[in-house]
Amino acid sequence: MSPVEELVQLARDAESKIGVTYNSPDVLPFTTKALAIIRRHPELQIDFEREFVNMVSYAPSEFVEVCMHALRWPRVKAEFESRIRAAVERNDWRLEPVYRHYLEAFEPDWEDAKDFYAAYFGLSDEA
Repeated sequence: MSPVEELVQLARDAESKIGVTYNSPDVLPFTTKALAIIRRHPELQIDFEREFVNMVSYAPSEFVEVCMHALRWPRVKAEFESRIRAAVERNDWRLEPVYRHYLEAFEPDWEDAKDFYAAYFGLSDEA
């Protein structure tokens, strides 16, 4: 299995897990593995980026959000900005919040990093 295929499988596995538990932090084992794969293969960044922008159809938003908070890839952010504008123009209120949440994860002070995902990011309000 290629590194990109591994990323896709991790995203799908995360969707299966979250679909059962409905517990956002349950995504962390999958994102931790995904980020390790991505960091081992910087030469595949363009391929990974392409996959992230298509994950809306098969990955839980938590998976994309955690990975994008860790990576903060500008091209992915720009694509999400373009897609949210298009969703608003089409009055697609199903997709607009998905892309909005994706974009929030790019912010350095993303609240979920110190709330749901503090175990990974090493942050909390209690620190």
